[in-house]
Amino acid sequence: MYLKSIMEFDERQGTLSYTVGFEITWKDYRLMWNSYLYGGVWYLNVPLTMIWFPELLLSSPATSRSYITQSWSKARIYYDGFVLYVEGALIESTCEVNVKYYPFDVQSCNTSFISLGYTYKDVNLMWVKESIDITLYPGNSMWDLESTSVSVQTVATGGGQQEMFVTFNLRRKPGYAIVNVLLPILFLGILNAFVFLLIPESGERIGYCITTLLAIAVYMTIIMSSLPQSSDPTPLINYKLLIDLVYSALIIVAVILNMRLNGKDDDVPVPKILVSFYLALMCRACGGKPVRPASNGFTADQNATSSNESSSKLQESDIPDYSPVNSVDAQKVTWKKISSLLDISFFVLFVFLSFLIFVVFISILKSGS
Repeated sequence: MYLKSIMEFDERQGTLSYTVGFEITWKDYRLMWNSYLYGGVWYLNVPLTMIWFPELLLSSPATSRSYITQSWSKARIYYDGFVLYVEGALIESTCEVNVKYYPFDVQSCNTSFISLGYTYKDVNLMWVKESIDITLYPGNSMWDLESTSVSVQTVATGGGQQEMFVTFNLRRKPGYAIVNVLLPILFLGILNAFVFLLIPESGERIGYCITTLLAIAVYMTIIMSSLPQSSDPTPLINYKLLIDLVYSALIIVAVILNMRLNGKDDDVPVPKILVSFYLALMCRACGGKPVRPASNGFTADQNATSSNESSSKLQESDIPDYSPVNSVDAQKVTWKKISSLLDISFFVLFVFLSFLIFVVFISILKSGS
């Protein structure tokens, strides 16, 4: 068998179409002659209808055309009874598709042929090579042909009939899917987190979140429409898009709660835990040194520059006071400052989660494929 080209591999329909050339040989003792008695004729080309030939049937057809050998074709008969039949055909075969690790998936497609009506005692199917000849194969833009194999098995329930299996091992070229599927998914996740950089007074935060959520949902529909609707196994990319939907929903919840904090009146006291959280994160603004209560935002070193009050301030600094609500710094903490700090924290957190989820997803795909 000589592979000429792989025409199409339809993952959604589970079909593989390719063009091949068959070289079928057999020996018929009834067609032997002495070439010296017939003017040195060594071979003859005759129509198949004039001789017996094994009718090969495609037992895994995707269309109505299942017979490989055609009666109108011709065969070459040699003087010793050896018959050579060469046929070119477009094979459209079914294939079990496994897109669990899309777009780094590897597909193994089996095409089976059977000589219908004959047992292994009548017609013994044998292969010359254990793989398909790919000398004439120019390659495919979407799939890499990793290997091929040919094997013959006896059908247990077919009365001793033999079936020949031709296997194609195909690996998807992921470049197209990476540019058009994976990278847009990553960019949508990162853009989702940029909602925290919008000014709350703009009134566009909720609209931005919902637009991004709908974009992910539409993208999920487009990807699922191009893959087979299979539950066993389910493509991992579907779970990735589902996680992105949950991720986007969490961002919407975080935005709504943070906007409520931003809109609170300044007369409402800020809880101690939020004040402590704010002061702990904003400590870097003063060089990483703790801000003393009643220090008006200056560090202990800055306060010690005053010679007249140095002794009293040193004595005051020796007594730790961790009641931020009663300090001057705590009195400066407002709901808007808490909201602004949460915006920055949520932005960093969700961008990090977006990258982390994407890296873990790619690692699982690569290891599984």
